[in-house]
Amino acid sequence: MDWSLNLNFLAAMLAMVNPVGLIPIWYELTGDATPKIRRRVALMVTGTSFFILLVFLILGEYILRFFSIDIEVFKIAGGFLLMFTALSMIQGSATKLEEIKEEADTDLGLAKLRFEKVMVPLAIPMLAGPGALTTVLLFSFRANDAVTYAGLSGILLLSYFFLFLVFSFSHVAEKKVDDIVFVGFTRVFGLLVAAIAVQFMVEGLGEVFPQWMEGGSAVDTEDADKSE
Repeated sequence: MDWSLNLNFLAAMLAMVNPVGLIPIWYELTGDATPKIRRRVALMVTGTSFFILLVFLILGEYILRFFSIDIEVFKIAGGFLLMFTALSMIQGSATKLEEIKEEADTDLGLAKLRFEKVMVPLAIPMLAGPGALTTVLLFSFRANDAVTYAGLSGILLLSYFFLFLVFSFSHVAEKKVDDIVFVGFTRVFGLLVAAIAVQFMVEGLGEVFPQWMEGGSAVDTEDADKSE
């Protein structure tokens, strides 16, 4: 087993997932629910994200080839989805239990309803978006045997299990911190998420239109040719 590869993958995934940085977003989307419901939603969100990335870890190269899709498309589309999230965070209009009037007979039913509301953008594209997909795909290309794939899969599971624990017990920290602090952090992180969204879109567009990133222009090129 390539321990160096596994450790690099662990560091990359923890950086991409950023559990502590997601707490304000998690609070904004689920802070009005009970701890029990939040744990169930956390399990659904992290489990869904883990499953998506596991599929791409093992079959990602073949999936992209089959559909003739480039990773640049994920960056552009994911950037648009993240921008909508950023705007809702900045405006304070993210999903709330009392606002969407969820009704169910059991806590599991409420958790499923909330999961349907926050799956996009929390699971996709924040936890299983262009950045995470790109990271998983790059490391999967370096795996050449079943043992290496097993090691990378274990690291992926460890990363999202840690995120599940952070989400599940975030209410402990939230009780000791005034709500205004999380509101403020949510607004600040909304700006950061907006910047990340723009970064994803710029990277995707830059890879699709390399001349644009270099400051070139198709119109300028045509004018130069005519002048010659």
